[in-house]
Amino acid sequence: MALKIPRCARCSSACELQALPSISGSSGPLKMTVIDMPAFLCSKKHKAPVRGDFMLWLIQEVLQREGQLPVGKEEGLIFKKHLCGACGKDLAGKPERTETYAYELKYEELAPMKAQMEVPLYKCAACGKEQLRSLKDVHSNVPGAVMGINDAAGFPHSG
Repeated sequence: MALKIPRCARCSSACELQALPSISGSSGPLKMTVIDMPAFLCSKKHKAPVRGDFMLWLIQEVLQREGQLPVGKEEGLIFKKHLCGACGKDLAGKPERTETYAYELKYEELAPMKAQMEVPLYKCAACGKEQLRSLKDVHSNVPGAVMGINDAAGFPHSG
């Protein structure tokens, strides 16, 4: 489907398609950055996503890549315990360091963009493997981080 370039919803000026250099948002332990994200920009610098569902698409794309992250296991309903995904032993209580994982994304016929997820890594005392405490740490924070990206980009809220 060809991308239709709209007029600005705020001031009715003509818009043009541009790539936003670097936009970040955070939620909990997750920091996300999108580089070269496509957006519509008018002469008065109002910005809008390329489609109404673009931010939902971004959330789905990031969630599909969660399986590529090194992840531990979470046990317990009330008192959570975090275990190594490799050997099953306890993970450290505090993160050792943060790591950035980068993914190339492509939205329809537009130029590729890059998404980066910066997450804390916890070290297993037994085997030394570094990993996230659980997939839930990322999964539950992706929508909030994307909302932060939406706000940092200056996009209007929808719905």
